[in-house]
Amino acid sequence: MNASLSVVCYKSKTLSTGKHPLMLRICKDRKLKYISLGISIHAKDWDFTKNEPKPKCPDGELIQKIILDKKVEYQKQILEFNAEQKEYTATSLAESKKKKYALKTVKEFYNQLIDDFKTEGKIGNWKVYKTSYNNLKNFTNLDIPFGDIDVAWLNRYESWFKSKGCKETTISLQFRTLRSAYNKAIQAKAVSNRSYPFNEYKISKFDTSTEKRAISKEDIIKIMQLDLVNQS
Repeated sequence: MNASLSVVCYKSKTLSTGKHPLMLRICKDRKLKYISLGISIHAKDWDFTKNEPKPKCPDGELIQKIILDKKVEYQKQILEFNAEQKEYTATSLAESKKKKYALKTVKEFYNQLIDDFKTEGKIGNWKVYKTSYNNLKNFTNLDIPFGDIDVAWLNRYESWFKSKGCKETTISLQFRTLRSAYNKAIQAKAVSNRSYPFNEYKISKFDTSTEKRAISKEDIIKIMQLDLVNQS
């Protein structure tokens, strides 16, 4: 069930100006959450039936715009949750918009990851991400946001690896590491998940099977003869 949004004049609270705060009311699964819009209004200027400013309300147009912008903001978040099939409550929906993005470049975020792995003594992870970072740096300038990494960018990166004669097992590892770093950046709010390119760009296309290395009959005979010589 989707959340419903409405704006109410919070008449139970009166400010020193004699006005009442306007609140965005989120209703989901019979649970309510109120969020202040940062504006207030006199009760006489509010239509409590329609839950909107009266036609003759001072600054009525501005108040209507603030209300509309706030509703659109939360409606977009609801659509995003639905697209991701993510469960949410009235409270978690309200809290989601309080989380600010601390956008970082690919260079900044990778360096942070590498430093963290080294500090935590995770040498294996440190080596993998350090190699990934060096390859990315050799490919292009990394003073870019993660949002610039789209499908076209990934295709160019793939072509760059192939021009170097890299095997698909190597390319697969580098792309899986980049995808992991991108996912970590989303979790850290360093980039929005709206820009995520790996839903369309499939790393599974790379052939990571190991080549079978058969030993010839002649080589087997040589090994057997060598063993006989050592035993004599």
